[in-house]
Amino acid sequence: MKNSILFLWMLLGVLACGNNSRSKLPNSGNYGIKVTIDSVITVNDAINLMQINTKANVNVTGIVEKVCAGEGCWLTLENKNGKPLFIEIENKAFVLPLNIEGKLATINGMAVKDSNTNKIKVLAKAINIQ
Repeated sequence: MKNSILFLWMLLGVLACGNNSRSKLPNSGNYGIKVTIDSVITVNDAINLMQINTKANVNVTGIVEKVCAGEGCWLTLENKNGKPLFIEIENKAFVLPLNIEGKLATINGMAVKDSNTNKIKVLAKAINIQ
Protein backbone atom coordinates (compact mmCIF):
# COMPACT_ATOMS: atom_id res chain seq x y z
CA MET A 1 0.00 0.00 0.00
CA LYS A 2 2.78 2.40 0.96
CA ASN A 3 4.61 1.70 -2.32
CA SER A 4 1.42 2.27 -4.32
CA ILE A 5 0.88 5.69 -2.77
CA LEU A 6 4.52 6.64 -3.33
CA PHE A 7 4.28 5.51 -6.97
CA LEU A 8 1.13 7.58 -7.52
CA TRP A 9 2.79 10.70 -6.06
CA MET A 10 5.86 10.19 -8.26
CA LEU A 11 3.67 9.67 -11.32
CA LEU A 12 1.68 12.80 -10.54
CA GLY A 13 4.93 14.77 -10.16
CA VAL A 14 6.25 13.57 -13.51
CA LEU A 15 3.00 14.37 -15.27
CA ALA A 16 2.81 17.83 -13.69
CA CYS A 17 6.38 18.69 -14.71
CA GLY A 18 5.80 17.45 -18.25
CA ASN A 19 2.76 19.69 -18.61
CA ASN A 20 4.58 23.04 -18.41
CA SER A 21 2.23 25.60 -20.00
CA ARG A 22 5.23 27.84 -20.75
CA SER A 23 6.48 25.30 -23.28
CA LYS A 24 3.27 25.90 -25.26
CA LEU A 25 3.75 29.67 -25.48
CA PRO A 26 4.98 31.03 -28.82
CA ASN A 27 8.64 32.12 -28.79
CA SER A 28 7.78 35.49 -30.31
CA GLY A 29 5.07 38.10 -29.98
CA ASN A 30 3.68 40.45 -27.33
CA TYR A 31 3.49 39.60 -23.64
CA GLY A 32 1.67 41.87 -21.21
CA ILE A 33 0.09 45.04 -22.55
CA LYS A 34 0.77 46.03 -26.18
CA VAL A 35 4.36 47.18 -26.67
CA THR A 36 4.86 50.69 -28.00
CA ILE A 37 7.97 51.02 -30.12
CA ASP A 38 8.46 54.79 -29.89
CA SER A 39 11.67 56.23 -28.39
CA VAL A 40 13.44 52.86 -28.08
CA ILE A 41 16.88 52.97 -26.44
CA THR A 42 19.68 50.43 -26.13
CA VAL A 43 20.66 48.61 -22.94
CA ASN A 44 23.74 50.80 -22.60
CA ASP A 45 21.64 53.96 -23.05
CA ALA A 46 19.22 52.76 -20.34
CA ILE A 47 22.08 52.14 -17.91
CA ASN A 48 23.57 55.56 -18.68
CA LEU A 49 20.14 57.19 -18.17
CA MET A 50 19.94 55.62 -14.72
CA GLN A 51 23.26 57.15 -13.66
CA ILE A 52 21.42 60.46 -13.23
CA ASN A 53 17.91 59.17 -12.40
CA THR A 54 16.37 56.88 -9.79
CA LYS A 55 13.28 56.16 -11.92
CA ALA A 56 12.52 56.53 -15.61
CA ASN A 57 9.95 55.19 -18.06
CA VAL A 58 11.87 53.34 -20.75
CA ASN A 59 11.42 51.42 -23.96
CA VAL A 60 14.63 49.41 -24.09
CA THR A 61 15.68 46.86 -26.68
CA GLY A 62 18.35 44.19 -26.64
CA ILE A 63 19.22 40.52 -27.03
CA VAL A 64 17.86 38.15 -24.38
CA GLU A 65 20.79 36.65 -22.49
CA LYS A 66 18.93 34.57 -19.87
CA VAL A 67 15.32 33.88 -18.94
CA CYS A 68 13.85 32.58 -15.69
CA ALA A 69 13.65 28.80 -15.93
CA GLY A 70 11.16 28.55 -13.06
CA GLU A 71 8.17 30.85 -13.30
CA GLY A 72 9.20 32.88 -16.35
CA CYS A 73 9.13 36.10 -14.32
CA TRP A 74 12.44 37.73 -15.33
CA LEU A 75 15.06 37.94 -18.05
CA THR A 76 18.34 39.69 -18.68
CA LEU A 77 19.38 41.65 -21.74
CA GLU A 78 22.96 41.48 -23.00
CA ASN A 79 25.19 44.45 -22.32
CA LYS A 80 28.40 44.36 -24.32
CA ASN A 81 29.81 47.15 -22.09
CA GLY A 82 29.30 45.43 -18.73
CA LYS A 83 26.73 43.64 -16.61
CA PRO A 84 23.45 42.59 -18.25
CA LEU A 85 20.28 44.59 -17.62
CA PHE A 86 17.84 42.78 -15.31
CA ILE A 87 14.18 42.84 -16.39
CA GLU A 88 11.49 41.77 -13.90
CA ILE A 89 7.87 41.22 -14.91
CA GLU A 90 5.97 43.79 -12.86
CA ASN A 91 3.68 42.06 -10.34
CA LYS A 92 4.26 38.77 -12.22
CA ALA A 93 1.45 39.94 -14.52
CA PHE A 94 2.49 37.52 -17.30
CA VAL A 95 5.03 34.79 -17.96
CA LEU A 96 7.62 34.36 -20.67
CA PRO A 97 8.23 31.33 -22.88
CA LEU A 98 11.14 29.02 -22.12
CA ASN A 99 13.31 29.27 -25.24
CA ILE A 100 13.88 32.95 -25.98
CA GLU A 101 17.63 33.29 -25.34
CA GLY A 102 19.31 35.03 -28.27
CA LYS A 103 16.10 36.70 -29.47
CA LEU A 104 15.59 40.46 -29.78
CA ALA A 105 13.31 41.87 -27.08
CA THR A 106 11.74 45.29 -26.60
CA ILE A 107 10.63 46.11 -23.07
CA ASN A 108 8.22 48.83 -21.92
CA GLY A 109 8.54 49.58 -18.25
CA MET A 110 9.91 51.58 -15.37
CA ALA A 111 13.67 51.51 -14.84
CA VAL A 112 14.52 51.85 -11.16
CA LYS A 113 17.80 52.18 -9.31
CA ASP A 114 18.17 50.89 -5.76
CA SER A 115 19.56 53.81 -3.74
CA ASN A 116 21.53 51.49 -1.43
CA THR A 117 23.15 49.18 -3.98
CA ASN A 118 22.88 51.27 -7.19
CA LYS A 119 21.59 48.14 -8.95
CA ILE A 120 19.33 48.88 -11.90
CA LYS A 121 16.33 46.86 -13.05
CA VAL A 122 13.37 47.42 -15.31
CA LEU A 123 9.88 46.56 -14.09
CA ALA A 124 8.29 45.38 -17.34
CA LYS A 125 4.68 46.11 -18.20
CA ALA A 126 5.09 44.68 -21.71
CA ILE A 127 7.64 42.70 -23.68
CA ASN A 128 7.82 42.05 -27.40
CA ILE A 129 9.99 39.14 -28.50
CA GLN A 130 11.04 38.95 -32.14
